[in-house]
Amino acid sequence: MVEIKMSETQEVSLEILKAITDICEEQNLRYSLVYGTLIGAIRHKDYIPWDDDVDIMMPRPDYDKLLLYLKDHIKEYPNLKVFNREECPEYPYMITRISDDRYVIKMENEKPYGMGVFIDIYPYDGLGKTKEEAIKFGMKGDRISSLCYQATREHFAIETTTSVFRKIIKYPVYLFAKMIGKDYFQNKLEKLARVKDYDDSEYVGCVIWLSWGAKDIFPRKWFDETIKVPFGKYEFRVPKYYDKVLRHEYGDYMQLPPEKDRIGHHYFKVYKK
Repeated sequence: MVEIKMSETQEVSLEILKAITDICEEQNLRYSLVYGTLIGAIRHKDYIPWDDDVDIMMPRPDYDKLLLYLKDHIKEYPNLKVFNREECPEYPYMITRISDDRYVIKMENEKPYGMGVFIDIYPYDGLGKTKEEAIKFGMKGDRISSLCYQATREHFAIETTTSVFRKIIKYPVYLFAKMIGKDYFQNKLEKLARVKDYDDSEYVGCVIWLSWGAKDIFPRKWFDETIKVPFGKYEFRVPKYYDKVLRHEYGDYMQLPPEKDRIGHHYFKVYKK
């Protein structure tokens, strides 16, 4: 197998994104670019040059419909494969990834389960009517998903943890999570999903992976309307209020980070089969 460059990974991810969003358009399913992909669309009209993945959000009702559609139609996309807990029991996350199986990804601290170049699909659930309710409910999910993540690591690693206190408690937390096992935490997260209806909530977010805490909780109305913007050679939907979304999460997102921070945030290498 031959290791490929980030630019080729980006090209492959872009085609996966196009295939999935075409389905969303045909089936009238809501989606938006989010996180670093949204910054890329607004600031670069393409990928952030050093970004190594694609992120989209879907309201939970639309996400569920997409997964049902893919169950019946994934064979129409010969290189694509769905990765989630239902389709791949050893898969460590609660979001869905759509992968191109002409490639192989080798993660630095994760057991292989057959995934290639991928895009992330984050289901957004309702979090509550008030910000206080949303934070309380969302942080419950954050704690469980953090334990779930540790349970699926092959070995202990500090990774991106910066807080001194968190560094001190991380190893005992890792040991506890490994002892309990990922299935326990995934079952807990499954129960949290869909508890609060997306369209009846004033605040929304990905309760099963709320890794930025309160910064990952948004007023639902920010996502109610979308517009299309260029991203590479295609156009995709972004929240009409993308500026509010990005400033809430990142602050001055138009400012480039220091050169030392212009690196991908995943720990993997990509190979062509």
